[in-house]
Amino acid sequence: MKVGIDLGTTYSAVAYVNSAGQPEVVKNEFNEETTPSIVAFSDGDIIVGREARELQAAGLSTVVSSFKRNMGDPDYSFSCEGKSYTAADLSAILLRHMKEVTEERMGWTIDSAVITVPAYFNDLQKAATLEAGRAAGLNVEMLVHEPTAASVCYGMKNSRDCTLMTFDLGGGTFDITILRIVDGSIEVVGTLGDPNLGGKDWDNVVMDILADQFQDEFYIDLRTEEEFLTKFSVEAEKVKKMLSFNSPIRVPLKFCGRSMVATVDREDFEFRSSGLVQSTVSMCETLLSEHGMSWSDLSDIILVGGSTRLPAIREALREASGVNLIVNEDTDTAVAKGAALLANSNEGRISRRTQTGEDSGRIMRVSDAIAHSLGALAENEDGTRYVNDVIIPRGSKIPVTEKRQFEIKQWNFTKKIDIYTMQGESRMPLECTVLKMVTAEGINNDGSGAKIDIEYSYDRSGMVEVRAFQDGRALDMVKGEVPEDISWMGKPIERKKQEQVPLYVILSVDLSGSMSGTPKKNAIKAAHKFVSMLPQAKFAVIAYADKTKVLCTDCSSRTVGLHIDALAATNVGGSNSAHPFDDILRISPSSGCRVFEITLTDGMWYCCPEAIRSANKCMERGIGCIAVGFGSADYSFLKKISSMDEGALMSSAEGLVETFSTIASTIGSGGSRYIR
Repeated sequence: MKVGIDLGTTYSAVAYVNSAGQPEVVKNEFNEETTPSIVAFSDGDIIVGREARELQAAGLSTVVSSFKRNMGDPDYSFSCEGKSYTAADLSAILLRHMKEVTEERMGWTIDSAVITVPAYFNDLQKAATLEAGRAAGLNVEMLVHEPTAASVCYGMKNSRDCTLMTFDLGGGTFDITILRIVDGSIEVVGTLGDPNLGGKDWDNVVMDILADQFQDEFYIDLRTEEEFLTKFSVEAEKVKKMLSFNSPIRVPLKFCGRSMVATVDREDFEFRSSGLVQSTVSMCETLLSEHGMSWSDLSDIILVGGSTRLPAIREALREASGVNLIVNEDTDTAVAKGAALLANSNEGRISRRTQTGEDSGRIMRVSDAIAHSLGALAENEDGTRYVNDVIIPRGSKIPVTEKRQFEIKQWNFTKKIDIYTMQGESRMPLECTVLKMVTAEGINNDGSGAKIDIEYSYDRSGMVEVRAFQDGRALDMVKGEVPEDISWMGKPIERKKQEQVPLYVILSVDLSGSMSGTPKKNAIKAAHKFVSMLPQAKFAVIAYADKTKVLCTDCSSRTVGLHIDALAATNVGGSNSAHPFDDILRISPSSGCRVFEITLTDGMWYCCPEAIRSANKCMERGIGCIAVGFGSADYSFLKKISSMDEGALMSSAEGLVETFSTIASTIGSGGSRYIR
């Protein structure tokens, strides 16, 4: 048996698809369609559902409810009888109970389940729900958004083309979804919601009314009394429901040795809860506006969830929208029924059945959408602050996979990057949820800059997988931990000092005939300025023309100046038939330092193919190759003997000092250590 489970804040339900292809609720041990989402602990026993609710109404303090609101919250725990329970633990207890009751009543084993979640649950909340299902012994095939499940239940009965809004107000969560039904298939246009808004908030209004009257009478605030909070969390819900049909409601209160009869009338209740009602309507209008729509674009609004029975909700929706409200007879079970249909579907494709249970040959396809944008923590354009750089925008169809290319700046030699996955619409990181951090390792990086493709996949359950690639090669992904303090994400970027890796620089200077006179003097002047800006580096100097000559190796910035001056009298021929790259390979250190070579030339070479081959060998070893040309130098050739396009520079003879100063500043800083 494949089942759909509506894991609700106040009530939960299980459904399956019967032999006629129709979804049907599995009633619990009390022959009720829904089970209260309440867990009680009493003398070592764990009690679930209706009995737990009765114990809560009797004032037992070791009862817990509404824990769905805390799914995925690492700071939440309920401690009882020497044990602590997370929201996922409590949900697992509830799910296990429902699984056992369902299997006993049906006489079948549950093979797999689809569990529903609010559309606006984030990745952490969904992960906690999956954890709860698996801990309960369920094979959770996928998670599905509650409004989508409800629309599937509706869509099986109605196949006319239309645009709908599903208004799902449950006991603890609120979701709205815009859907299009075209030729019997359902497509989610967009979704919005609040995982902390629901019927419990209206219950709290009732409790405030009662507490205020008791305080006016006896000057005692019951909101500080644990017995009142426990017992009347159940009683307040009853009063709220009764107000839909009768007013005022009289409620006996007996606490702290005092007793009275309080009254709750609908007018006062609706006045105090009007802000809650208006927040739901405003959220509907926000969602419509985001998609360039208005109320008039909707044909109907489907009401889902027990809290939509509140008269004030229906009146507010009618007044604001003027749209027909569809009130289902299975308002409390539509979500579970839709989940059951999806549990028996083929990746969202559901076969329609006739009234006799035969396959009609028509298929209903269900296409859901992502409720939150997903991005990566990155630098802004000028590298001063962190931003949430969106990779998958909200509203994208599920499942979805998107890639975004990021860049490691040149001269940064890192072999790994930390990827922080952000969930939210804001560009400001601290206004988003940090879902996870993974490290991509094994990057090939010689300091010339690297392009990394970050891929986000969002599966049918709404779970996020992060991968990274370099030139199509998958990088190793290592799970990390999000630090407790992430305040640094909202502050200006502070550049940390690079590790002090020794710097070795080889200066190769063209001494052909065209360099005679002023060009050579400018080259020597530029070389001196270059060296002065890198006081901690080691240097080598090579002269080349018809032949090459190594003037020095492994010189400090203080001693290399003599060899730079020697360039003025060095004779290596008059034309360009030799290149320096074989000597560069021979004299450059093989490890332990960053190596750069700067080649200066003012004309064409007669050995271009050989020079390019040898320059490539230098690059393969990790030597950063920079080519500076002026005069009649060929820029396209300079690019071929450089590690990157940005490493090929054209200058004038008079501008050599400035050009070499820029190069020294760049390689001396080590570049940025952050991806952006």
